[in-house]
Amino acid sequence: MSISALIIARNEESSIEDALASLNFVDEIVVVLDRSVDKTKEKAKKFTKIIYSGSWTCEGKRRNFGLSKCKSDWILEIDSDEVVSKKLADEILFKTNTKRIDFYYIPLINYVSMKQIRNGWMACLAPEGKFLLFRKNSKLWKEGSVHPDYVLKGKKGDVFKNHLDHYMSKSLSDLILRFNRNTSLYAQDLKSKKTNLIKLFSIRKMFSRFIKSFLFKKGYKAGGQGILISILCSIYPFISAIKSKYDD
Repeated sequence: MSISALIIARNEESSIEDALASLNFVDEIVVVLDRSVDKTKEKAKKFTKIIYSGSWTCEGKRRNFGLSKCKSDWILEIDSDEVVSKKLADEILFKTNTKRIDFYYIPLINYVSMKQIRNGWMACLAPEGKFLLFRKNSKLWKEGSVHPDYVLKGKKGDVFKNHLDHYMSKSLSDLILRFNRNTSLYAQDLKSKKTNLIKLFSIRKMFSRFIKSFLFKKGYKAGGQGILISILCSIYPFISAIKSKYDD
């Protein structure tokens, strides 16, 4: 079975080479660049000739465009700040030889400042895993500006034993910038869908999200970093709602 790797990127010249270099086991690499103005394209050319440039305001449409350009039997969809280890690559090659499964869930290990986040709940900042490996035409993204939902069809396989390394933020400052960007994008979705914002302003909701991250997910074990992550996760819906209501 053949495998296409898909990477969606925007101004990721500092990280995309590591991601692309880890994909040397696939049959083709497809890169979709969204409004990139740095050297991401030049660096991607070292690894693939299949590069598309364009402008999308909807992440779901951008990702579906990329999926449509993949020609292999299977698609591995990763981001430019993610790296596939040798063990994960071997497991991917093994799992794609089955005829009975259509998609797989791959766990993620998230890193901030090159330090693994072992405790806490990343929530809207970064998931604990994703359905990243699937047969062509088995996954379709819905509309949305940030972390949109998707539809899967077919038979689900076992969760992977190996994980994908996700270097989500180079520093705590970068993590806060990521939070600001994601809440702004989510605010656009709320505004376009004319969402009822009352539930998002809930103090109780913020408190419950903090407790889940800091206590239940043991964010307290990460010290100050765990406190920051728990706070950001707790206020994510509230900040998004505020931006939706008051930002132009």
